[in-house]
Amino acid sequence: MDLSVDIAGIKLKSPIISSSSIDGMDGERIGLVSEFNLGAATTKTIVKDMQTDVLPNMKMVRGGSMINCVFGTNLTADQWFNEEFPKARKAGIPIIANMAGTTPEEAVELARGCEAAGASFIEYPTACPHMGNILEAMYPGLKMPLPEVNDPREYARQIEAVKKAVKIPVIAKFSAIFHLNCKTWARAVVDAGADAISAADSIGPVIGINIEDGQPILGGPKGYGGLTGAALKPLVLRMVLEITEEVDVPVIGIGGVASGEDAAEYIMAGASAVALSSSSIRNGYEVYADVYDGLAAFMKRKGYNSLADFRGLTHTRIRERAEQGKQILREYVYPQRNKNRCTACGNCVMACAYGAIEMGESKPEFITEKCHGCGMCASVCSTQSIDHNYYPV
Repeated sequence: MDLSVDIAGIKLKSPIISSSSIDGMDGERIGLVSEFNLGAATTKTIVKDMQTDVLPNMKMVRGGSMINCVFGTNLTADQWFNEEFPKARKAGIPIIANMAGTTPEEAVELARGCEAAGASFIEYPTACPHMGNILEAMYPGLKMPLPEVNDPREYARQIEAVKKAVKIPVIAKFSAIFHLNCKTWARAVVDAGADAISAADSIGPVIGINIEDGQPILGGPKGYGGLTGAALKPLVLRMVLEITEEVDVPVIGIGGVASGEDAAEYIMAGASAVALSSSSIRNGYEVYADVYDGLAAFMKRKGYNSLADFRGLTHTRIRERAEQGKQILREYVYPQRNKNRCTACGNCVMACAYGAIEMGESKPEFITEKCHGCGMCASVCSTQSIDHNYYPV
């Protein structure tokens, strides 16, 4: 079984990547996380001068998601070039240099420095939509307009400038704020020379509130942050699906990856690899290996020998719906239950909005005449004992 992947001509032994966050804070941390079946590691956003984070800046919220207002690296670019990249390269895996300049000229300078220091890729982010009010408070008189979400031309020009300045592949990293027009942005950056796309960075601004005292849970003027983790995954899956419909470059799926099943979803949507950070912060470095092992187990169970065997499978299934006249279904398919696997947990009873499932003496009882075929019961079954398939293969 082969889990390797090619990203813009560079081979990764694994499709699991650490995304730009705390796990890329310095070369030592990259070395630590690299031991858990990573294909590549990404630096925290490298900027010219050291940045200081507002406090507090990271909190978990319900459902396995996180709100954060973490800035770029707390190290200078020179320290990265002279000390951290040499340490990171000892990990023996490609290093993705996530970097951002305050001007296009500074971005080009940083990109050249990262390349000279041994980075395998440049990753150039778009925007952190929640940072404006924090920066305005830090630097009185500074005005930070909301990020541009409709017109990708300026960002594309920056991608083009960075691409011309270096020989290594350039990855355009999208924020999830571009989810409604991600195809337009994808086309623009690929036409500008981007070798790959990573999607997506956090969506925001968002806020969490401590109900004991009414305080926002993060620091800064209003406690705004960016939302990452599990809540982001359904939105970013659609972004990956649409981006890979539009352009033919590798896409790295980022958002809510915590298991092999999550990784498989992204690859079926068309991603070549996945990256994660929130689940590592919450559960420890071992989650990288857990995702890798879970993906390998899934592939073994399904008989897949390589990622290419199921990459983009969802695109195929969507085409089949159109070809078979199944885009809009109106005839109910009723759920079928395997009573031997059912443990009478009661999840299906509680979740049925139509009162079509009632708890019998020992097992739930399904009432067909009340069923609307919605599918909720199968999605909450704790033992996967309910079969409800509108699209048999």
